[in-house]
Amino acid sequence: MDVYFAAAACGTDGRYIYAPEKYACEYIAPVGEPVPSAPKGNGPTCPMCGNPIAPGTGNKVQIEADFVPANPGFKLELIRTYNGGQFSGDVHAKGVFGSHWTSALDRKVWLRNSTKPMACYTRSEGITFCTFPHPDGSGQSAVVTRPDGKLHIFNRSGSQWISDDDVNERLSAQYAADGVTPTSWNYTTASQDVEKYDANGRLLSIASATGAWQRYTYSTGASNDTSVSRSPEDAPACSNVQAGPEIAAGLPVCVTDNWGRQMQFEYDEKQRVAKAIDAAGQAYLYEYDGVTGDCPTNNKNPEMCRAGNLTAVTYPGSQKRKYHYNEWNLINGGTPCNNAVSFGPNSRHLPNALTGITDENGARYATWNWNCYNQATSSEHAGGVEKVSLSYTGHAPDGTSTTTVTSYVGTAAVPQTVTRNYHYRIALGVALSDAIDQPCEGCDGLRERTFDANNNATSTKDWQGNKKVFSYDLTRNMETSRVEGYGTPLARTISTEWHPTMRLRTKVAEPLRITSYTYDANGNLLSESVQATTDASGASGFSATPSGTSKTWNFTYNDAGQLLTKKGPGVDITLAYDNQGNLETVTNAAGHVTRYGNYDVNGRVGQITDPNGMVTSFAYGPRGWLDSVSSGSEITSYTHDAVGNLKTVTTPDGTTTTYSYDDAHRLTAIADSLGNKITYTLDLSGNRVGEDSKDAGGQLTRRISRVFDTFSRLKQVTGAVQ
Repeated sequence: MDVYFAAAACGTDGRYIYAPEKYACEYIAPVGEPVPSAPKGNGPTCPMCGNPIAPGTGNKVQIEADFVPANPGFKLELIRTYNGGQFSGDVHAKGVFGSHWTSALDRKVWLRNSTKPMACYTRSEGITFCTFPHPDGSGQSAVVTRPDGKLHIFNRSGSQWISDDDVNERLSAQYAADGVTPTSWNYTTASQDVEKYDANGRLLSIASATGAWQRYTYSTGASNDTSVSRSPEDAPACSNVQAGPEIAAGLPVCVTDNWGRQMQFEYDEKQRVAKAIDAAGQAYLYEYDGVTGDCPTNNKNPEMCRAGNLTAVTYPGSQKRKYHYNEWNLINGGTPCNNAVSFGPNSRHLPNALTGITDENGARYATWNWNCYNQATSSEHAGGVEKVSLSYTGHAPDGTSTTTVTSYVGTAAVPQTVTRNYHYRIALGVALSDAIDQPCEGCDGLRERTFDANNNATSTKDWQGNKKVFSYDLTRNMETSRVEGYGTPLARTISTEWHPTMRLRTKVAEPLRITSYTYDANGNLLSESVQATTDASGASGFSATPSGTSKTWNFTYNDAGQLLTKKGPGVDITLAYDNQGNLETVTNAAGHVTRYGNYDVNGRVGQITDPNGMVTSFAYGPRGWLDSVSSGSEITSYTHDAVGNLKTVTTPDGTTTTYSYDDAHRLTAIADSLGNKITYTLDLSGNRVGEDSKDAGGQLTRRISRVFDTFSRLKQVTGAVQ
């Protein structure tokens, strides 16, 4: 049944909505302000739990880097971000990498009528869900889609576009003669990169203030040969030509950087990326709605076969990574949800819920569980490693909520649990963590914190009682002062002044020194001066009394924003680059020159010649992993497993060292070719609780045992002095 047809059958009074997993109309009750989450809260947030899950919303985020070259400037990289959960947006909206995956190719600007970020409702069985108004071109608000899945909303105010006070990006439009219809857009990021979009909201180019840029070339639908037909007409032609039917108009066919390198794309019949080709001509292949999405080859599960899930990526070298979705035993622990209709024999009612990853070694590397309400409830790596589970209380009328996070620690044989409660409040549509009742890893010691009206943290307190207090320029959300150890005799104050138009520091006062910075019009650092002071606490700020003479370093750059010289106390270097922007020489104050060359297309150095004429050469595999390093007749060789873990190192004398890993990608053993071996026993948190060393004859030569507390703090060591 078509979802939109069925939705119309539920009436137009707003009291019912179509529930596709039930094939029925569900009564709904609107959720009042504040809305539990806005789409600008998608993507990575802090703190995160597991691998990772946002405890404030239950949003599951997964960042996958298919390739990241070493080239200078804007890298022609391909990074995908999965966002799944109640607040991750319309499940029917598909990006070029399938449902719920976004990348740089999904950046766009689109217009809609509603100025609200989302409308949220509660269904009869307690499910909270949110809908995001679809683009309608009316222009009351503009939505900017980001590569990590965030959506930034700007509301029209005359000719201006205004976002929430916690958004540091800016959107401006150029208008037709009527003064109302946008003909193009400029989006300025917090780092001062400028993205240009056409009247249809398609990304045309990205330019950094320092000179790097990328341009996008789109299909017109008339020909796959962009030398014949492309949009815009002045965009670079793409060197690759996809065979077969014409690519749909409006899809990006290639991205070109200021050095002339290209990343190119081919598409399947459903307008999804089927192949990405990097600047070196290597292919990355993408498959959708496969077996790991509960879509068997005999097509007995049509619902899951049109879910639009990315189910596999094949990398250069033929390694394949697989993604699993909606596995029946990982939705509500395998228990059917109330009245929910399963989409297939091996799946439940959440067609786009990412439930696992099988890595390129063929091992099930990661697993996630979900509840009936489309919230991720647990995360773990192979063998139960780094497992966490989450329990949500829902939002109170004032927008506050508490999420209970249980971490599984100790050993697999004797597991223990640590429970933490994260308290959240909603401000400007974002779930802010303002308190945690137990220390947690990756939380920077956070116990509690407060925020200003723009969601900047104004104070934090850790578990030792140390307090930090912050002040900001609220017009740009930039920190102007920080007091560490607030309220104690050891308090330290750091004061900051900022460039009037760029988000760059011009002066920083801290205990015993003041540092000043100057920049050119492109934001390149021209000078850095350090003046010692007598202010031991930093409380005097920029009025501190100088002590001694200042030290100054000066910098120059080429037109691409690359450093040419750095001169000052203790340093005097000159750098030069080839015509692809790769570092070519470094000359020190004594005139000694180190040379770099033989770069591959993706910017990896192939040869380094030191000032004495010693030449070192480097070779790489299809995925950029180091294969060998040679100097003269001496060669050191490296091998890797399919996920990139270092497996062996063979030195010039023929000795080989072998490294072993578990399915969670943790180092478990090291052995040399003589038979000596070290074996590591790891707990669920990755701590080395045991370490055995054996000689070539298999005799135990050393045994170390370690005991850690539930917060991974070392308590006891036996067997060796550590």
